[in-house]
Amino acid sequence: MTKILALSSIALLLGACAQVPSAASPALNTDTLVAYEWQLAAAQTADGQAIADLAPGLERRLRVRFDAQSLHVRGGCNALFGAYAVAPGSLQLRGLASTMKACPAPLMRLDQAVSARLKDKVSARVQGSAPNPVLVLTTVDGDVLQWIGEPIPR
Repeated sequence: MTKILALSSIALLLGACAQVPSAASPALNTDTLVAYEWQLAAAQTADGQAIADLAPGLERRLRVRFDAQSLHVRGGCNALFGAYAVAPGSLQLRGLASTMKACPAPLMRLDQAVSARLKDKVSARVQGSAPNPVLVLTTVDGDVLQWIGEPIPR
């Protein structure tokens, strides 16, 4: 009886120490991308340094919006737009173009910094959970852009 009681106590203690699974992160797919407007929250180089040219994007609410086949970036000087496709763990970005307004130098550098990072194939994942998941994009050079999702009313 003592052995059964001891084993039961150990089982209860181990059960109490187990982690409770959190809500699953939304999948990286078109449905998730189009459900949110994604606001830039952080931008770092591969070695963890802030990307200075993207700092105005944090202040001005640089944001990306996806529809079924295209993406639109607003909040810098010019609007950027292009096509995208979702692949496992990545986004394939194609044909990114922009309007051609002239703006103060910091905003022009912001546009250039965004364009330089949102091109070709970027590693992508969604972490966290609704209502504000985080879209994490990592460039081939290792720069990491984190975008907080804000639900789009439907």
